Amino acid sequence: MANQSHDNRSNLTSLINIIGKRDVLEAEILNLLAELKKQNVTMTEPLVDEEGYPRSDVDVAAIRHIRHEIICKQNDCKELTKKIEEDLYALHAEEKITPSASCLNVHEVSFKPFARVDLVDENSPAQKADLRVGDLLVKFGTLKYRNFQNLSAVAKLVTENLRKPIHVSVLRSDKVVPLILIPDEWGGCGYLGCRILPIDS
Repeated sequence: MANQSHDNRSNLTSLINIIGKRDVLEAEILNLLAELKKQNVTMTEPLVDEEGYPRSDVDVAAIRHIRHEIICKQNDCKELTKKIEEDLYALHAEEKITPSASCLNVHEVSFKPFARVDLVDENSPAQKADLRVGDLLVKFGTLKYRNFQNLSAVAKLVTENLRKPIHVSVLRSDKVVPLILIPDEWGGCGYLGCRILPIDS
């Protein structure tokens, strides 16, 4: 039994690391998509004119490179997601130790943050996770702009995941930064030690 418990902890640690790697990939994809957005192009927009010549209004070579990077990272993301799903099954997914294993779909990406970090207490779980005042929440566990309704959803997710990792992505200085937040009792108010305010649509 002791060996089995040790194996479970080892498998859980491995799973958390894999999810962290996938979160980094998701953030990198978002940042690359932001680069495309700056050039006013999408993943599928033609890079040649009506006569078949390369467009002169955009950096065609740079855009092709960015698109290639996005596709490669998406493929890596899918592979990691497959591994996560396999590991979750092995660890009894009904225990819900992680957010959804669904991979980032480039066509579903929303750059719109849904909440802002307004205060971070010292020595709190939020500070340990490197949450900072002014960070804009793009992802908080399973919550994103498209399914966020109010802060009660954040509170519910936190209480359901005490002492478990919540994968968070924040928009900071025009870059998406992936973080791992572990809510817990810490000697201050709440389980996070930060104040989050919704962003009005």
